[in-house]
This record gives sequence, C-alpha cells and structure tokens, in this order.
Amino acid sequence: MKRFPCFLATFTALALILSGCDLFTKDEPGPNDMGGNPDLELTKVGNTFPSYFANDDGSSIPALDNVKDSIWISKNDNGIVTTNYQFTFDQRALSYADSLFGTSSLPLSTKLAVLDKYLEKYGATIDTTDKNAIKVRGTFISKNTSEGLQEFINSRGDLTKPFTVMKYGDGVGAKYEFTDKDGIHITRTITSKSTTDDYPVGFWLLKVSKVEERKDDPFIDYITYVGNHKFGLVGVRIAMKNGKKFVMGIFPPTL
Repeated sequence: MKRFPCFLATFTALALILSGCDLFTKDEPGPNDMGGNPDLELTKVGNTFPSYFANDDGSSIPALDNVKDSIWISKNDNGIVTTNYQFTFDQRALSYADSLFGTSSLPLSTKLAVLDKYLEKYGATIDTTDKNAIKVRGTFISKNTSEGLQEFINSRGDLTKPFTVMKYGDGVGAKYEFTDKDGIHITRTITSKSTTDDYPVGFWLLKVSKVEERKDDPFIDYITYVGNHKFGLVGVRIAMKNGKKFVMGIFPPTL
C-alpha cells in the first residue's frame, strides 16, 4: 500500500510534464479553421447571383443604374468555390467611381496606377475597347460551408491560406486577424448580429451578422460584410476615406 502514494505522485508529475508539452491538450480551432458541411444548395455549379448598387441609406445611385452584372459559380470542389464575374458599365459610371474614390483630381497616370493595383489584387481585368460598354472581368475563390465563409483573395489564391470572412455561430466581438500577401495586417470584427429578421434583401428580411474589416488602405476606410447563415454573403458596404459610402447588395439564388 505504501507504493500507491508514490505511484500517484509520479503519475501526477508525469501528467503535468506531458500536458506542458501539449500531448494531453486538444488543439482548439483557430479563427481561420473552419469545418461544416460543404454540400450547399447555395453554391451549386451554375448558380447566379444578381447584384445591385445603392447609397448607404438604401436609395438608388442613378449613375450605376445601367451597370450590367453577371456573377456565377463555375466550380465547386468540396466547398472550395470558384466564382466568375463580369460588370459592364459606361462613362457615367466610371466618372461616379472616380468621384467616389476621391481620385478625380489626380493625374491620369496616377489614376491608372491605382486602377492597376486594385485589378491585380482582385485578379480582374478591364476591357475599355467600347467606352460605352467597359467590362471588368475576374474570378475569385472562396470556401463556403454551413459553418461560414472564407476567401483566398488576400492570399492571391493560395488554398493553404484561407482567411475567414465570418463564422455564422460566432457572436459580437469575435475577431479574425491575418496578414495578407502584401504584408498588410487585416482585422475583421463582428460588430452586430440580428436577433430578429431585420435586414432587407429584396422583398425579404433576414437575420444577419455584420463583419467590419479594417486595414491600411489609401482610399477605403473600412468594409462591412453582411452575411446570413443560410444564404451566405448578401451585402458589402464600403466606406471611403472621403466620407462617401455605398452598398453592393447580392441576391442569393436560393432565397
């Protein structure tokens, strides 16, 4: 019987040592770890996502009324979704964007440098052959599951580096932080979460989470992503450093 206290003491000491080495510790998921069911009706190949632009108060933007969009899913590999898009617009819309970004007073060479930077970041191209039907085309990859949404834009398509946009189960105050391919630190924070159906999408009201993204950018102050646990991303609100704001609304095909 005298050996039992000695054995117990030895086992306790060994357990403390092993737990200090994380051998007894279960790894907790990090903010950029995401599971969930990837087989979603929302992200079936061929689904299209009509969009619209509006002022921050919901009123229309006449200069953007004639923008034509085409957004569709071309591939889904177990939740890794490839989305293609094309926006067609005229000179009036281009002038509005110039004013929105606060670049209207800049030299043409500077404007083009700014444009090239954003096109490169988002993997897009621009076709200005027809000045009344300017086309911006691009592709982006995301991970979509029942648990949340991640993007690979900021890792330039590196599928080993997903960056969380939102996890539907997380509450207000949850943060997702990372450093992008350019070395810029990005922080995304859930700033609000509906308890009732209060966010308008077309004729419907949805419960949503709003995630505010902040980073060092010469023109954009912050971006707010609006998402629903069933219908994914339904809106993006962009606040410029010159005080101007606009919203891009997204209609999910399964609504």
